[in-house]
Amino acid sequence: MTLAERLRSPDMTERVAGIAALAEQGRADPEELQALADCLGDSRKAVQRPAAEAFAALGARGVPVAAVLDGALASPAGRQRWGAAFALASLGAPPGRTLPVLLETLGADDGDMRWAAAAILVRMEDRHALVQGLGDLLRSGNGAQRKMALYCLRDLDVRSPEVEQAVLWALGDEAWDVRLAAVSTLARLSIDRGAAAERLVVALEGGDVRMRRSAAAALGVLGEASARVRDALGRASASDDLSLRRAAEQALQRLAR
Repeated sequence: MTLAERLRSPDMTERVAGIAALAEQGRADPEELQALADCLGDSRKAVQRPAAEAFAALGARGVPVAAVLDGALASPAGRQRWGAAFALASLGAPPGRTLPVLLETLGADDGDMRWAAAAILVRMEDRHALVQGLGDLLRSGNGAQRKMALYCLRDLDVRSPEVEQAVLWALGDEAWDVRLAAVSTLARLSIDRGAAAERLVVALEGGDVRMRRSAAAALGVLGEASARVRDALGRASASDDLSLRRAAEQALQRLAR
């Protein structure tokens, strides 16, 4: 059995062994590279991830892998597109051509894929294109994309009036996890800290306990120690909800430093 045939074997164990053998030998012919690219679309992470790592190992040894990865990046199969983007990012700074696929992956059903894509996105060098793409997701993406876009903006520490307005808008999102992400992000990116504190106090005094807990923690991060903020946190610290009470107490402690 040739190495390319091993990479295309229906037996997962054989495919994984073939991937390891290819990475170990440090060279690959066009057929082997294409078979390895097919592994990037495997539904099992135990195949897909080693395949991406093998591409990185081969690339580090001077094997020309970019062309076959670019082909996989344009695959009609979303999982293979993601595998190609992951592999390309493993070769160095994530190239700009992976941005559409990475933004797409922020909306994947698989949480591990979403967070892996986010970790790659924050390493991209073209911050202007990245921030624009994340802003577009906030306006038109699915729920997972809107949530992850907020966390990416937070981790990028992007501060601008436009971003702040988008985050404020997301506080009213129909999806509760997007609203939670907006609360966390607002505390980190706000420019008008007084106005942000007011919005977070409103969330703290709302009816959704998940939002109340998140808002209490966010007020501690924001650091706006106005009387209104301290009073609202003081009331929350007497809550029957243990998690909310702890979040409020910890926020008050942070504000007292």
